Amino acid sequence: MDDPGDRVYRKTDRGMGEVKSRSGGLSARSRTALILVNGVDSLAALRAKIGPDADALVEALAADGHVEPVAPPLRRGADGLGAQPLPVDIAVESIVPSAFEASAAEVRERLAPLRREALARLAPHYGPDAAVVAGPLLQAANIEAYCAALAALETKVSVYMGRKQAVKLLAGLKPD
Repeated sequence: MDDPGDRVYRKTDRGMGEVKSRSGGLSARSRTALILVNGVDSLAALRAKIGPDADALVEALAADGHVEPVAPPLRRGADGLGAQPLPVDIAVESIVPSAFEASAAEVRERLAPLRREALARLAPHYGPDAAVVAGPLLQAANIEAYCAALAALETKVSVYMGRKQAVKLLAGLKPD
């Protein structure tokens, strides 16, 4: 069975509406939890940010329809065309990826910490919209697309912060 700390949640339309309008009467702790749910951080990462009651807060938000679990990762079907969700109880070692999938997995693994760092750096400036601003960066399938998205992001951020501050903010996010 999967570890609950590995679950990732994202805001629903209702949750996004609550962040914008504050109409649902959420407590300050629940609202903070709702704002921090970003579709990228796991429940374990949210525990580090929110505290030990993160599980209960996120579960309450999920029960109210403000957040939902992100779908499990997809894998290619036997014919290579369709995508199928990975079974929760399957062992990772039992999946033998092709050479292309292995290299794509290596790229995702290599870019994941850089993407998390980019979101962490953008969050103080863009709040819950940091994931939207960094969307192309988060969706880049290869290193070239990631570098192009990073250059575009730098241009976008420089409009608001100036070129020097944008360069400083995004320094160190290019893969080696």
